[in-house]
Amino acid sequence: MPGFVPEGYEVLSRLGSGQTALVYLARHPVFGEVALKLPRAELAQRPVLKKMFENEVAITTKLASPNVVTAYEGFPTGAGAFLALEYCSGGTLDQHLLEKGRMPLERCYRFVLDVAAGLAHTHERQILHRDVKPANVFLTASGDAKLGDFGTGVFMGDDGEERVGTAFYMAPEVFEGNSAGVRSDIYSLGVLAYEVIAGERPFVGASYDALMVAHRTSAPKDLRALRPGLAIEVVRVVSHAMMRDPARRYESARDFATALAKATGSDASAFSTGEQAVEQAPEPTTGRSSRKTGETDPPTSGRRRDGSRAGASDKPFEEDRKPAQDKRPAKRGIFGWFRRSRD
Repeated sequence: MPGFVPEGYEVLSRLGSGQTALVYLARHPVFGEVALKLPRAELAQRPVLKKMFENEVAITTKLASPNVVTAYEGFPTGAGAFLALEYCSGGTLDQHLLEKGRMPLERCYRFVLDVAAGLAHTHERQILHRDVKPANVFLTASGDAKLGDFGTGVFMGDDGEERVGTAFYMAPEVFEGNSAGVRSDIYSLGVLAYEVIAGERPFVGASYDALMVAHRTSAPKDLRALRPGLAIEVVRVVSHAMMRDPARRYESARDFATALAKATGSDASAFSTGEQAVEQAPEPTTGRSSRKTGETDPPTSGRRRDGSRAGASDKPFEEDRKPAQDKRPAKRGIFGWFRRSRD
């Protein structure tokens, strides 16, 4: 049991742990079951991780979307620091991919559109996520996908040059030492979309440096070779999001979502409401050939630099080488209590 539990919360069990916090399933008389994040004791001696937890509290309590994990309330610093989040009992999208393998295309599209809607809302609130990946997407009992874990998030304008994120999903310009931006998040969203649809990651490598080279110079397998019958329009949407040159990607996550909805014949309004699309009959699962259960991501911290120029085509897919009103939460004080307004 944790040494500190905020008033009104009853801890039921431990759910897991992360870089900055231990996570517990708890019950609250108003919010019901929540995921209660309590910062690790060592944060007092680790200012970078301490700042990450503070940022997560400040950021998540500013967001209000059906496609973002809801933050009910939190206190960012000191002995009474905590963050109470919506409990998503379906686990993470990463776990779902590892356990279920390749999914029916309609379900793939629904998950990707949900994440795109959550990311669009995040950017419209002037926030960068900087670590969009399946492990940071949480599933509800009804199967909705919600973007979460904003520990690496930052308010636009406050972004430094530190290299953060996960190497499997990191944009080429971030590998090169440039600050992340909206289009860096969109690149990561494109990589996530590729992985969800294909059942495997587009770029693999045994080290950070190997992945840096892959993102900057390699071309993933054609999605149609991995999913026969996939519409070429879907391939083009994912390819557009994953352009090496940031200026050639979608300008916004909402533009990506609109394009994907059109390419897949999905309801263009569904991605902004969290509504579930009708799922087709299951296809055989194959698992992810580039993933193994328990696999860890290569480290992404540090200041590695590679001065070489990308030698491959800017377009990541072989196919493209051929011609062809939310309410804002109340907040009190810079390091004060954050609590979402409720109707």
